[in-house]
Amino acid sequence: MILVKRIIMLTPTKHTSIKYSVLYIAGIILYEVKRNGIIQFDELKEVIVDKVGKETGDSFQYSLSYLFLMNKIVYNPRLDSFSAL
Repeated sequence: MILVKRIIMLTPTKHTSIKYSVLYIAGIILYEVKRNGIIQFDELKEVIVDKVGKETGDSFQYSLSYLFLMNKIVYNPRLDSFSAL
């Protein structure tokens, strides 16, 4: 018996809003962190909600995780803030 793996990729549809995508929000986060130097979590979330909208959902958290994993930002738990590398 031969098992065939099928790779499924998430693709945008005509109803997909790029404004709420992880990459778009990550770009805004990176811009804000570089512009401010050090920015607190709550302030950063407020900026993103102001620029993108309340419908960001989990994309904000996923974007932070993406930037952290790509080694673009670092989290300071004592100050509850982020800074760019």
